[in-house]
Amino acid sequence: MRYEAGIAGGGGQGIVLMGTILAEAVASDENLYVAQTQSYDPAVRGGRAEAGLVISDEEIDYPEALELNLMVALNQAGYERNAGKLKRNALVVVDNDLVNHIVWHKILRIPFTAMARDKFKDERVANMIAMGALTNLCEYLDSSAVEKSISSRFKGEVLDLNLPAFREGVDYGAKVRGSGFDSVEEEDIEI
Repeated sequence: MRYEAGIAGGGGQGIVLMGTILAEAVASDENLYVAQTQSYDPAVRGGRAEAGLVISDEEIDYPEALELNLMVALNQAGYERNAGKLKRNALVVVDNDLVNHIVWHKILRIPFTAMARDKFKDERVANMIAMGALTNLCEYLDSSAVEKSISSRFKGEVLDLNLPAFREGVDYGAKVRGSGFDSVEEEDIEI
């Protein structure tokens, strides 16, 4: 088994941090192997930021995610840069405030940024909400392992903000997991 997930967005959205936390969580499962890659522009805000995870039950021979089973896009450019890597039945999860044009057949549109702004009064935790939803959408992620990884990275007020945001995403992901996807006809799929 080889499962690939990609997280794409812009600098300042916590994309690389998400990839690192998720990889640490998967690595805590002694039956799985994980490889995490990251790439980003030198610009702190607004540049390209991407993280890839390869999860396998065997040693991983090539660490880069090339055929995504799941993609989370937190901005339009991130989706566009990675759409060509999607496997035929891949699930694409997008921040519906920041990704406006997407043509695919399995899409979940979740208001990560709006949820962060409205519930937590801080858009910076949109990545934690996305990570929580992702935890419920990927069978190889365990929410308690992800929580442990988050708790090892943050302390004090920062943890007090990020952990509830993650849990909000977990709850939201549980609600939408079986709710279906936006759809387009297969012949309309453009990559």
